[in-house]
Amino acid sequence: MAEEKNCINADEYLANNPFMRHNHMKIERISTECSEISMEVHPDGLNIMGMIHGGLLYSLADVVTGLTARADGRKYVTQSAHVNFIGNVSQGRVTARGILVRRGRVITIVRGEVTDENGKLLADVTADMFCVGQEKSD
Repeated sequence: MAEEKNCINADEYLANNPFMRHNHMKIERISTECSEISMEVHPDGLNIMGMIHGGLLYSLADVVTGLTARADGRKYVTQSAHVNFIGNVSQGRVTARGILVRRGRVITIVRGEVTDENGKLLADVTADMFCVGQEKSD
């Protein structure tokens, strides 16, 4: 298996990302092909129905798609995204995976999947990530 490229230090990234810390997100793996984060469900992330708030499910996907794009050492912002909410849970651990679809010169497309601890799909996201001003260093 080829070694996965990654230009991001996970501890440093998390230390400088108050949003991730506030939402209990943990980096599991970073690569230019597929990154992964997880989150233990906390009461402060639940909606009025007692399930994970849809905005938090999307946020998990947005964070992991951005992390996958940024693993090449460049800076990205989300240009656009489409989310399908498929399921939900009220407790346990959820995992988000960012899977590279296409890496272009300016736009990188990453698919995000959010699943529960049993592998049940909760949200499916496609994100167009826009590179903000850095050339690739390879």
